[in-house]
Order: sequence, then C-alpha cells, then structure tokens
Amino acid sequence: MQQDRYCRNCGQELQPEDQFCGNCGRPVHVTAHVPTPEADVPVPPPPQQAEASPQSPQATEQMAAPTPEPQERPQWRWKWARGPIILFLGSVVVTSVLDAATQPAGNVAYLAGFAVGEGLLLLLIFVPLWIILGGLVFLVARLLGRKPSFFWVLFDWWVAVVVVTPILLGGFLGGFLRGLLGL
Repeated sequence: MQQDRYCRNCGQELQPEDQFCGNCGRPVHVTAHVPTPEADVPVPPPPQQAEASPQSPQATEQMAAPTPEPQERPQWRWKWARGPIILFLGSVVVTSVLDAATQPAGNVAYLAGFAVGEGLLLLLIFVPLWIILGGLVFLVARLLGRKPSFFWVLFDWWVAVVVVTPILLGGFLGGFLRGLLGL
C-alpha cells in the first residue's frame, strides 16, 4: 500500500522515488510529509534528568546549538524549464499569427510564410535577450552572496514573464494599430 507524500514547503505531491521536490527543489527527506493517523498522536517530552554533574558553559552552548549540516543543492532538471519555455514559445506563436492576420489580404501560403518568418525573427531577437537578462540576474544573485545555478535563474518564472511581456505587447499593439490605421 502506497501512501501519498507531500512537500512541506509548497504542498506538491511527491513520488516515492523523488529525492527533491519537483516544484520548489527542497530535499524530500527534509520536506516530506506522510499523513498517517499514527503520526497524529501527541508525544510527551523526554524526562528531565537531574543535574548529576556540573557542565562547563562551553559544553552547554555546544549542546544547545548544533551545527547545521550543509544542504545539498538539488540537481537542476530540464523538466523544470518546461513551463517558462512553453510560455515563451506560445507568445512567439500568438504574436506571429496575430501579425499575419493583420496583414493585407493575400493567399494563405504568403500569410503562413509571413507568420513563420515573424516567429523566427522574434526568436532571433528575444532568445539572446532572455539569456542576457538571465545572466544579469545570475550575476546580481552572486554579488548578493547567493549561489543559484544559472539555469535556476534563467528559467525562473519572473524572468520568463519579463521576456514574454514585450513580445505580447508588441504583437497586440502592432495588430491593434495596423487595424486602427488600416495599414
């Protein structure tokens, strides 16, 4: 019988073979939550021992503040970039089709070719901009003392949205102005 496991950080359902949460990247051994009725039983605190031997203040501090173990950063996976890549490519396709639809009437092959050419042009312009923006954010994160991987930063949702916004705005505004002015 398999029980459901969920990430304690973000609530994402975890598979039995997962070592890290696929949504937030936290290690499963730290964030796994297995809902069981047995686990809901309150546990009494351990019995207090009488002070049998006096301890030095340094020994007490060492016992009170254990040294934290360094957390391993999860290995980055391409499946985590799926959403931002689909958002980016979808915006390129939508903008290309909108631009082709607002062109003066022509045959279908011409309009399809126009849409493909427009899409390739948008890719040639915005893929390097996406990489440059991701690189700048990566460098700023490093300067601030954080240690993200380049791909974590590059395919972060907010970086993808910043890149996609001008693509969609240009497509919608361009189509609107062409339709309004009859160009």
